[in-house]
Amino acid sequence: MRAGSSGARLGLEVEGIDLSAALSSKDLGRIEQSFRSNPVLVFHDQNLSAANLARFARSFGRIVPGVNEKYRHPDAPEISFLTNVEADGSIDRFGVERASAWHYDGSFADAPPICAMLYGIEIPSSGGGTLFADMYRAYETLPAGLKGRVEHLTTVNHFGLGPDGRDYFDGMTPERWGAYKPVQRPLVMRHRLTGLPYLEFCMIHTAGFVGMSHAEGRDLLRELLAHAAAAENTYYHRWRPGDVVLWDEHATMHRNASDYPPEQRRIMLRAMVAAEASIIAC
Repeated sequence: MRAGSSGARLGLEVEGIDLSAALSSKDLGRIEQSFRSNPVLVFHDQNLSAANLARFARSFGRIVPGVNEKYRHPDAPEISFLTNVEADGSIDRFGVERASAWHYDGSFADAPPICAMLYGIEIPSSGGGTLFADMYRAYETLPAGLKGRVEHLTTVNHFGLGPDGRDYFDGMTPERWGAYKPVQRPLVMRHRLTGLPYLEFCMIHTAGFVGMSHAEGRDLLRELLAHAAAAENTYYHRWRPGDVVLWDEHATMHRNASDYPPEQRRIMLRAMVAAEASIIAC
């Protein structure tokens, strides 16, 4: 194994594992041990079907289907496409910009997924990367004054109502949006696997903070993001076909870097794992 291209604890390359085959307990244990200290793992040169990816994801627990039914895989509905290509081959405009704001998946839910993975099928010739932020390090390196201000804050999370969430909220029917209720959780969390503190917020779905005005909450979220997304806290994954990237949904935030020409095809498969983990308790 070797570390990724940033100085953060992200982007560890795991070698010698074929994810298209059923994994041995030895290989699963190796992945678990690596994941404890490296919350973004990279597996190169994989050749997977949607069913293969689903089997790998189920090694960690129950798969959570994506909320947008349009992108579910026809052969494995638990698995979703992340794609900028419509069924007729034209550009999917939402797919180009999708997930370009910093977030962790399912932050609007009572029990967000614990980990997720992407499998790269078609990759743009330039750009098309994914950025990850180390939320352990983001907390560790907070300036003392800011750390004191946020230590005991509680976030309010509501679908699409974060500072960068309008693309998710706009276009939803009132009935569908009404299915989502505000969810509160501490801003500073302790990871259930490592016991380490980290920051947990989402620019798409974190609407603000308990006891704080909307404007104050928005400004604080922007201040926290500027710190968390600083270069020294982030890892840019430069995709190549056949890559699988597995990440901890709580110890990291991520976003589509949105740095490629829309006409270049970018097609990936995604699986998310529910909170009741089996092999890896992220």
